[in-house]
Amino acid sequence: MAFAVRSTSSISMARSFAKSSNARLSVVSRASEQEPATPAPSTSESAPQKVVSTSTPEEVVSTSGYTKPTPPPAPFAATLGDVMNFGGAAPEITNGRLAMVGFVAALGAELSSGESVLRQIGDEPTLINITFLLFIAASLIPMFQNKKAEAFGPFTPDAELLNGRAAMIGFAALLAFEATNGAAMF
Repeated sequence: MAFAVRSTSSISMARSFAKSSNARLSVVSRASEQEPATPAPSTSESAPQKVVSTSTPEEVVSTSGYTKPTPPPAPFAATLGDVMNFGGAAPEITNGRLAMVGFVAALGAELSSGESVLRQIGDEPTLINITFLLFIAASLIPMFQNKKAEAFGPFTPDAELLNGRAAMIGFAALLAFEATNGAAMF
């Protein structure tokens, strides 16, 4: 790192910066701009000075105290462990979405056919599993890309969590009711 010092106040500021940042500092005096710099045995307060420090170009600091801003950290790719951990968003959001689809589909099929949820799953396991896998993939892909959920009118991330929790409770209650009665709810 190198910068020119034109006044005595700049010299003292450069020295204090070097002490605080543990940078190596050497002071050289020059008679003119064309002559090469030579080390001076002592610094004179009246002569123009040049302060030279050994650092990389990325660490350039001027005498005004301005430092080059550091670039923002690169976004990291989320791993499966990050997304699916106990405190992660994926388990609750994915299970809530699946419960909302399952609860509405189970109630609709029960009302139209009169079959219980377990009978419906036994009649069409392939279509149900494909639907679940598509919803799981559609839920996890944005999480792996570290995208934030955005509100869309009344559809907010908080409303989705609340509705997902209600659907999980409703689907569990529907299964419990059908298991105790042995028949469809409707």
